[in-house]
Amino acid sequence: MLRDSRRAAPAALSRTYPLPLEMLILAAVIAVWQLARIPFEGSTRVALAHARDWIALERTLHLDIEPSVLRFVHSRDWLLDGADRFYANLNEAVMIGFMAIARLLDPLRYPKLRTAYALLHVPALAVLALYPLAPPHWVHGMPFADGPPVHPSALRNETAAAVSLHFGGPVLIAVGSLWLRPRAVLSWLTLLYPPLVFVVILGTGNHYVLDTLVGSACVAAGLAAAHSIHGPLPRGIAGAGWARIALAGTGFGLVAFVINGGFLGELI
Repeated sequence: MLRDSRRAAPAALSRTYPLPLEMLILAAVIAVWQLARIPFEGSTRVALAHARDWIALERTLHLDIEPSVLRFVHSRDWLLDGADRFYANLNEAVMIGFMAIARLLDPLRYPKLRTAYALLHVPALAVLALYPLAPPHWVHGMPFADGPPVHPSALRNETAAAVSLHFGGPVLIAVGSLWLRPRAVLSWLTLLYPPLVFVVILGTGNHYVLDTLVGSACVAAGLAAAHSIHGPLPRGIAGAGWARIALAGTGFGLVAFVINGGFLGELI
């Protein structure tokens, strides 16, 4: 039965590639995601109207904690500075580092994780296209709101707040870690990562609570689609020792950090 499930997956998807090539595939997924979002940017008027509806729904559901988190983070300069740096620079770097570790830790199961990561972007793109949403820091009445940018970037979608893959990524990391190695202490420690990112994205005024639920739903959809493609898979044997695995995760994570701009972007 397991062999049939493996046969059902297209060979290109079920195959594990050399680590550098795998990292290039992930980089391509991230690049396509960033570029594909741009044409779907909504008007400021519509995005702000949706934001008011979004906030009203959160109030109805008693989820409107954004003002409290904003005040908590902004009242501590060190925390605000760290949250801003974290939000701008670490999302892709941590994901790339994790996927490098996963590739070496379990080459047999890794392709399923790669498929899930790629496919979760499909519903995410649909959400931001259908529901352009202004981030909290645009909304008048939110603590520390600065309004829409005077000169918006032409290289990013500024109204894509409705789905938070900044939160969805950490959820995938935690779920993936526990799936790959459920008895490892480090796998269980990854459960601390989503709450940390939750505080970052709310405290910087970039997302609402509902956005994290939408992002998590996209991750669930990606995992479900990957399971339908790959089927159940047994736990594999590590393709390298722990030292090499840790070095690969750290190294590729740092490369992604530098490419993304990192702290160097502030000096340019």
